[in-house]
Amino acid sequence: MWFEQTRAVPAPGVLNLAPAIPPGVSEPASAAPPAPAPPASPAPASPASASPAPSPAAPVPASPAVVPAQARPMPSQPFVVPAQLPAMSGLPFVGREAELGRLDAALSRDGDAPVVVIAGAGGVGKTSLALHWAHRNAGLFPDGHLHVHLHGFDPVTPPVPPEEAVRGFLLALGADPRTIPSAPDAQAALYRSMMAGRRMLVLIDDAASAEQLEPLLPGTPSSAVLVTSRRPLSGPAAGQPVPLEGLDEREASRLLVRTVGATRPHAVRDLARHCAGLPLTLSLVAARVAARPHLPLDALTSELRAATTSLNTTDTGEVTPSPRGEVAHALSGDSLPGSPHEVASDPGREITPSLHAASDPGSEITPSLHAAFDASYLTLAEDAKRLFQALGPAPVPDVGLSAAASLAAVPAARTRTLMRVLEAAHLVTQHRPGRYRMHDLVRLYAIEQAEPASSATAQSRLIDHYLHTAHRGGLTLAPQLQPIPLNPPAPGVDLAPLTTEQDALEWFDAEHDCLLSLLRWTADQDRNEDAWRIAWSMDEMLRRRGHVHERVQVWQAAVFAAERLGAADVQCLAYRRLSQAHVQAGDPAAALPALHRALALDEHLQGRRRPAATVRRHLVR
Repeated sequence: MWFEQTRAVPAPGVLNLAPAIPPGVSEPASAAPPAPAPPASPAPASPASASPAPSPAAPVPASPAVVPAQARPMPSQPFVVPAQLPAMSGLPFVGREAELGRLDAALSRDGDAPVVVIAGAGGVGKTSLALHWAHRNAGLFPDGHLHVHLHGFDPVTPPVPPEEAVRGFLLALGADPRTIPSAPDAQAALYRSMMAGRRMLVLIDDAASAEQLEPLLPGTPSSAVLVTSRRPLSGPAAGQPVPLEGLDEREASRLLVRTVGATRPHAVRDLARHCAGLPLTLSLVAARVAARPHLPLDALTSELRAATTSLNTTDTGEVTPSPRGEVAHALSGDSLPGSPHEVASDPGREITPSLHAASDPGSEITPSLHAAFDASYLTLAEDAKRLFQALGPAPVPDVGLSAAASLAAVPAARTRTLMRVLEAAHLVTQHRPGRYRMHDLVRLYAIEQAEPASSATAQSRLIDHYLHTAHRGGLTLAPQLQPIPLNPPAPGVDLAPLTTEQDALEWFDAEHDCLLSLLRWTADQDRNEDAWRIAWSMDEMLRRRGHVHERVQVWQAAVFAAERLGAADVQCLAYRRLSQAHVQAGDPAAALPALHRALALDEHLQGRRRPAATVRRHLVR
């Protein structure tokens, strides 16, 4: 066991949240009050060998009377013009004149609806329509454009909690993360205040429900909100619906002609008819034609028709989404009833269920779409197939080149080539330079093709990539910290060097969303050792960037993981860091229960090996 005797336990009623600093080590030069520097870090303890933690119901020091902290004054925020619209896909845009006209009528300066929801099945082209209209009308919104992808129907990545999306918007609008209030309602109110009087476009992709959408709506009609969802929304935030179906035969044929240059009208119409007007299916077919220009269209149509007939008569099984799990609550700021984590949360807070996607997302892969997937997938080289299979179950919203190389255990140079192959086949999209993601239905198909054992191995390599790189980045930012021990990365894991602070901060900024998603997933999958280590490795970045509320949520998730481990030393670390995070977020009252729990755990641990008058400082060997 790793510990060091240092100083006396504070007397009851004294709130001592000073960070633990190893003897002989000065606090980081970048640390500035009131944010405490991270404490020294513990080594992992296996559940079998660690001292069991006392029950959360064990006596703890009495809570002192705490005067509620006064609300910090909100400084005037700088006027920032965000430009967050994603780039258009490479596929030509055709048709949709009626839908574009409805969007013009609703969202123009004199429009009659500040909120419009494009609703339709997966692969029908909702995002393409929204982006086409947004880019075409960007000049109508001189104060900027906001965008968020909520992953409401993603089969693997958990949905983005509304409060996380609100904070992202606040940061894009220029809010100082250290001055953002902690309560979700207060964050939403600040967002509405910063949007008041501005003429902006808010594009919200893949919303699952009106509840997920409501906090993201501006309070005044001067800004327009454009939403995509797989089903019509209901309630006050539902907005004006614009239902979207597949392209008609004429539009689908035009898309194929413009994409592949085909000149035989009958062959083009037959192929378009087979694709049922779905732009996703048409893009896959167009990529197949472009890859095999000498293949007659009639032959391709016959091949797809035969595959569709076979699928119609064969049970191909169902793909079900990964469990969203309870830790999504923790990382979204909610507590679970009856969990030890409630000691660090407001006991009066209402517990809300997590947002889920459609109950059977696999049913949206129609036989014709499945046949188009087959036609694209089966022509790939074996290493491209393995990369495609590894990308599908990856529990992150997108990947960079190094993460993709780790998933496939392929050198980065070869991975770059393979990603170009998948992009040309319209199986992945490079939505930002060097960042790749899959359409939800493509991801479902990839999961269907993957072997469970291979997927598990690839996911472990992905965790190693993020954990070791984040750990290295955290120590680059705060070299005075004692590193936590990690197992060596698995063979094939690609690690970014991160030799300078700028390298580390740029990597953390690019991988911020992926790290949060991976933390949720590891905790939900009971990979608790990985979960608390990811939290530790992210901590300095979150502190340095001022993400005070996310820091609270990260350590809430780490508390869940530590409680499941049953390792008292890890629990003590997690509760102590959680109390520090609450203080940095300006909420010392919320820090007290977590601090008291940490002290109770500390007394339990030191009582087994040290006099009761000292406090254990958690250090690694």
